[in-house]
Amino acid sequence: MTADDAQGVREMHERCSPESLRSRYFGPVPRLSDAVIRMFTNPERGITLVTHLAGEPGSVVAMTNLMDLGSGESEVALLVEDRWQGRGLGRVLMRCAVALAPSRRARVITASVYAANTRMLAILEGAGAEKPSMTGLILDVRLPLDSSDVSAGASGGPCR
Repeated sequence: MTADDAQGVREMHERCSPESLRSRYFGPVPRLSDAVIRMFTNPERGITLVTHLAGEPGSVVAMTNLMDLGSGESEVALLVEDRWQGRGLGRVLMRCAVALAPSRRARVITASVYAANTRMLAILEGAGAEKPSMTGLILDVRLPLDSSDVSAGASGGPCR
């Protein structure tokens, strides 16, 4: 994501349901602030990928955040516009995040997920995440990376 993507990302957020936004941010987010946009576009903090319709760079339909936490850890979060959910896009975006994590020196990807967010939990499980203990409303999920993930990251994986 670059500053040029900010308007498209903000418009995508406006098209998302309150439930989708709550699942991503754990609370209401009526509009992304300039400070959040700066964080998402700061390569020293992590990588934010935007997904747009082919040939329409301003038409953002999803966003993937892979933010550095330090000590070999990155946190992943996905937001897919409601009308694009349930089509497998989240799984593809998670594969991109896993492929990019080694370039961020991550050995583990973490995610905080509502226990009721079965779609995101299934995406994480499909990527190889450890099964979290089912206590509380928000689960902390860990996805240790193995050597095949490091190889995928070195080759660029499925992302472009």
